[in-house]
Amino acid sequence: MRGGTRVSEAVGLLTCLLVFSGCELQELAVADVENVVVAEIYLDVGRDTSDNVARAFLHRTVGFDDGDVLPSLSDATVTMTRADGYAFTLPSEGTEECVESSPTQEPGACFVAEAAAARIGPGDLIEVLVELPGGGEIRGATRVPGRFELDGIPEVCWMPPNVLMTVDWSSAANAWAYLNETSIRGLPDALRPEGIIVRDDPLYLLGLSVSDSDTTVVFPSEFGVFNRLDLDSDLAIRLQGGLPAGSTAELAITAVDRNYVNWARGGSFNPSGQVRVPSLSGDGTGVFGSTVGRGFDILVTDRPSGLPACPLD
Repeated sequence: MRGGTRVSEAVGLLTCLLVFSGCELQELAVADVENVVVAEIYLDVGRDTSDNVARAFLHRTVGFDDGDVLPSLSDATVTMTRADGYAFTLPSEGTEECVESSPTQEPGACFVAEAAAARIGPGDLIEVLVELPGGGEIRGATRVPGRFELDGIPEVCWMPPNVLMTVDWSSAANAWAYLNETSIRGLPDALRPEGIIVRDDPLYLLGLSVSDSDTTVVFPSEFGVFNRLDLDSDLAIRLQGGLPAGSTAELAITAVDRNYVNWARGGSFNPSGQVRVPSLSGDGTGVFGSTVGRGFDILVTDRPSGLPACPLD
């Protein structure tokens, strides 16, 4: 969506026209980029409600620049309201609290609420209202996925090296998919004697269960479906047999709602098509998605510690 991509596409189109028209120049009409505010808003609910966080990132259409001085989006107001009337406003924060880098030259605006979001739970129906500076409103709603639990897995457990673990969980009402992700530490030292070079510590792997009933994944062999192209082949093969001794892992299973799936599917997360479907409307567009997460930690060791054992098949 960046300007360089559009230029490349335009050059390619012009080349085709020259080839098929006997090198006769053709006039091309270039559509103006419309100034649209894009709001990306997420409500994440944890096992412990003190871990809840509501986050909103507002920015304008990628590539829009007509030289006009526009009102700063940091002057917008973002309010979430539960069906029973409980409401809270998200305070303004630095953009680094929402994104590592902004998709536009304008940095955009970030709003984050934690303590106020702690009263939100699984299954709640939440509406959001974005009041834009200079007038205009963006509205939407989400039904937070329902409560679910990991089957027989303690919050911290140990497992022997070079084995696989099946992670099962109960189905969450209103969930459209489940993200599975892990952050593995200690692989560079543990795998160096095997001649496998690991450059990332921790190593982050992200996967996906694409339906509300797909509630099983094997660790670590089935994690990292979105990382396969970037993962070293020797390391990818090694992980099919389990983790080495001395490594540790943090795992998370996250139920995501319909809005999340429909918006994220335009990128590498693409279970149902290429076109993003917004869940916000009014004087802008974007997404208001919600998630419910569950997680646990694993210690990989030859010698059992005082920790409970991870459930293995």
